[in-house]
Amino acid sequence: MWPFRLALPVFFSLSLALMIVFMPVGLASAAEIADVDVGLYALGAFPSDQGLFAQGGNPSDIKISNGVGAGIKAAVFPHSLGNIVGIGLESSGHGSEITFSSARTGSIPSTNLWVFSSMVNLTLRYPGNTFVPYIGVGGGYSSGVLTHADIPGRSDRDFEGSWAFGSQFFGGVQGNLTEKVFLFSEYKYFSANYHWKQLALDFRSQYVLFGVGLRF
Repeated sequence: MWPFRLALPVFFSLSLALMIVFMPVGLASAAEIADVDVGLYALGAFPSDQGLFAQGGNPSDIKISNGVGAGIKAAVFPHSLGNIVGIGLESSGHGSEITFSSARTGSIPSTNLWVFSSMVNLTLRYPGNTFVPYIGVGGGYSSGVLTHADIPGRSDRDFEGSWAFGSQFFGGVQGNLTEKVFLFSEYKYFSANYHWKQLALDFRSQYVLFGVGLRF
């Protein structure tokens, strides 16, 4: 049952992203009123080794491992705003692992951490012919999921999720291969505060993205 719960945020956000793409078509041709960009990407996550609260304090030797994942994003850039300002939706997920030294037991507790996020983004871009640089901010919900939590003192060691508000800022560049196809690379900084039973994490991570997209 828990794999379905892990995937639910991704499928929910994918549905919203598809709505963003096809809603303008019901009013008029998308090409007549806006640029609609849809992209798929792979990501590398580089979390900060800070902000963990466990066993009544801040443990020593905290390590939150780097991870890899994937995501989808869609944005609409209305022609009436000069194709410069865009609003969009994004959904992504990646895995990681948390380990730390336990002063209580002298052991090295660990747990898998899965991060799923769905963001609403505001993007500003320079609509160049070959390269399109952009910056933006976003906010939405994020789910931090623990699996195989080998942490003394916790009753639930199999699965536990925490929902929290997440925020991000990002900057990147698109490289147009054709009028409709582009590649993109992006840097992103993300933050969310997760709270589980007897465990909390002020999650902060840098991301590097590489992807391919279509413009409608």
